[in-house]
Amino acid sequence: MLLLLGIAGALLIEAKRVTKSFKENLMVEVVLKDEVKGPDINRLKTLITGKKYVKNVKFVSRDEAAQILKKDVGEDFVALLGYNPIYNSFHVNMYEDYTNDAGFEKAKAEIGAMPEVKQLNFQKDVLGSISTVVTKVTFVFLLVAGALLIFAISLIFNTIRLAMFSNRFIIKTMQLFGATRWFIIKPFLGRSLFNGFISGVAACLLLTGFLWYVDYSLPELALDTDLVTFAALFGVLILFGITISFLSTWLAVFRYLRLKLEDLY
Repeated sequence: MLLLLGIAGALLIEAKRVTKSFKENLMVEVVLKDEVKGPDINRLKTLITGKKYVKNVKFVSRDEAAQILKKDVGEDFVALLGYNPIYNSFHVNMYEDYTNDAGFEKAKAEIGAMPEVKQLNFQKDVLGSISTVVTKVTFVFLLVAGALLIFAISLIFNTIRLAMFSNRFIIKTMQLFGATRWFIIKPFLGRSLFNGFISGVAACLLLTGFLWYVDYSLPELALDTDLVTFAALFGVLILFGITISFLSTWLAVFRYLRLKLEDLY
């Protein structure tokens, strides 16, 4: 169950990373006026780069843009028209937290107000489509992950309670001989901590093998870029294994400590 939870967590991490990559690859085109030349372009690039919501800035000259468009459409429109109608521009990528309507409006208000800027173009429809898809997928995924988490807790708790059921006579016998509650429960809790730790480590090792296989089969996912995040996931898995094992054992042992002798049969 810890392995399944780990896989669910890894999928959630990758879904978030892919979403972030999509959003930060959305381009804001900052179209410059014709009279803006070399020194002004460099100064303007420095100003735009300094904005806290800007991740990177790339200058695209009108000649470069014409070559790109020629390659895309397969026709030399400059030769056909007799002139190049495209303006110099900056291609700006924004950080994920600002790839929303409010972030783009902020960029439009600040960058669009610069006297050297003719206009700003951005893929608002694409952003809306991505946001809609991400919202739906995230809701379904969290629903499934929540159901899996509840099932995992229930299964682990019932398994440990069944294990404690086989020790109910030992627990009651120690209690009848005058042993304190802490003396009785201490070895069970110690074993539960050890079992939870071993289970968490085993789940992490299996998950590492699974992720290595996925990364080997699909290198384009670049899972090795999320090593710190996955390390945190491993820590959460081990902590969850220890916690649920400890709490389940605690509750099960105390249940049998409170039972009367005739209720054990």
